[in-house]
Amino acid sequence: MKKVKKKEYNGYGVLAEQTFKINKLLASVARYFLSLSHKFKFEQFKIMFGERDDDIYISTYPKSGTTLMQMILYHLTTDGKMNFKHIYDVSPWIHNASFIGQKPPDLSSPRIIKTHDNYKEFSKKTKGKFIYIYRNGMDVAISNYHQQKNYNNSDLKLDKYLNVFFKQKKWFKHTSEWMLNKKNFSILYVKYEDLLENKTKEIERIISFLGIPRNKKAIERALKYSSFEFMKKNENLFGEQPKVSEKIYNQFIRKGKSGEGKSLLTKKQKDMFMEYYKRMVKSIEEKTFGPK
Repeated sequence: MKKVKKKEYNGYGVLAEQTFKINKLLASVARYFLSLSHKFKFEQFKIMFGERDDDIYISTYPKSGTTLMQMILYHLTTDGKMNFKHIYDVSPWIHNASFIGQKPPDLSSPRIIKTHDNYKEFSKKTKGKFIYIYRNGMDVAISNYHQQKNYNNSDLKLDKYLNVFFKQKKWFKHTSEWMLNKKNFSILYVKYEDLLENKTKEIERIISFLGIPRNKKAIERALKYSSFEFMKKNENLFGEQPKVSEKIYNQFIRKGKSGEGKSLLTKKQKDMFMEYYKRMVKSIEEKTFGPK
């Protein structure tokens, strides 16, 4: 067997290192162009979808009560027929629809539009009104963790997920920017916890904010069909349900409760959360909702 000289061995090492760097660069370039392609598709979709003065956007960070609000608004603004196959048929998530290649739906006004997009993605001239749902960040983290674990990675550990959650700071940025509202959008801020504790009161606020008729039957429907019991029983109307999959997607509607994060995070994790929260969110939350 030929003995490899040290100089020659070092050369192989340099070549391997350079190859690794080139592969990393190519992967980065590929991700950039893929992101650019998705953005272009979304812009095309929005042009075809158009804007209306009475559009209603439900803006949330994922797992903050989006689907709950979709059901409430659907029943407050329509005749409430439950003959749709999926909530997106009557209240589309347009960013996701563009991503998977769907055509813009033809909906009557007012349209109820779901979005998880960051505040900066919206033009100052965006038409319509926004309802922003704010949920305790620790609960959001736990709920998102379970969804990722159930849907994407059954081996995902909470510690690993939370390390990424804190490192990326996405919830903190999303929340603070929407509550700062520098572009002065017409926004009603709703706490997820208030929806759970006194949904009727929050529905009255929503009716007043949107300027829609107060219909007793519509309110009763909104209360009934946005209940945790109904939504959990009919989860196929709300969550992902692929036709062919080895996974079972039956945890989209999970518990519908608050306070879980505080009980499951360790003291160190709670301290870390509070460090970011106090620096990035606390003062803005207090200006929006008042001191706790």
